[in-house]
Amino acid sequence: MTYNFPMAAAKQNGYDQQQVDQFVELARVQFADSTLDLVTANLIRNTEFDLVPGGYLIQAVDTAMDRLEDAFAAREIQRQKLSRGEFAVNDRLARIVEIVQARISRPKRKKFSSVGWLLRGYDRKQVDKLCQAIQEHLDNKTPLQINVIRKSIFSAKRGGYVESQVDAFIDRVVEILQIEKNR
Repeated sequence: MTYNFPMAAAKQNGYDQQQVDQFVELARVQFADSTLDLVTANLIRNTEFDLVPGGYLIQAVDTAMDRLEDAFAAREIQRQKLSRGEFAVNDRLARIVEIVQARISRPKRKKFSSVGWLLRGYDRKQVDKLCQAIQEHLDNKTPLQINVIRKSIFSAKRGGYVESQVDAFIDRVVEILQIEKNR
């Protein structure tokens, strides 16, 4: 089955159609039968597709994947609330917030490991600025949009932060915002 994602130009890279179609079909099967355990919000968040010339437009698929992730996260949170109670959801939120708080309470330019001066990583100032906005949200309930966090882009700088650490941190912040929205 093919889905209605716009296609990239013949010489422009896009996501592999077959991989995207298979994943979306699997997600549809899971969504139709919540008793199955095929796809989770975390799996959606961490799914990657190969780039091929003339594939599906990246932005269109990424937007659909974000919506899918939010729908699955909402469903998972509601299921946890029903099966284990609101305490379980609040406990999960508190544990994730504790992890995020520990990271953002570190000194500026030392919130994550450095790649070293010979390599490039995420710009420390830009990441620290995002951490400040997250801190404001957690401390003062300052509004923070989930897509602002998801779509954060950082310049590459010598001696920057290790990308995988920052990416995992951003995943935790997205999870916090999803729980806050759906509890």
